[in-house]
Amino acid sequence: MTDETSPRLQEFQAQVDDLRLSGGKANPERMAIRGAIALFVIAVALGLAAYFNSTSLDDARDQNEMIILALVAVVLALGSVGLFVRASMTRYFRYWLVRLVYEDRANTDRLIEAIREDD
Repeated sequence: MTDETSPRLQEFQAQVDDLRLSGGKANPERMAIRGAIALFVIAVALGLAAYFNSTSLDDARDQNEMIILALVAVVLALGSVGLFVRASMTRYFRYWLVRLVYEDRANTDRLIEAIREDD
């Protein structure tokens, strides 16, 4: 690509800069990633607590309660992993889409310029 960009691409770059995609507190993906990590830590703590409590219990009914708590921890862990993957992919796909639009506009400008040169 040359250093000279068409006015249309310069306008697009200005529009992308105006989007302020790096967002601070309003960035929902960053908050979702932090929430997913916190939820995963809570799930691991619940799982460990259920394990250590179940080893000291003699009654099968009490152990069943700890099994239920451990299953809740597993569900929380899986949910947090899903949330983490979703937030990470959203950030990646946003970047990918902006890059795709930019390259498409650049290719369109090159095509129009080539057609004008042929005429």
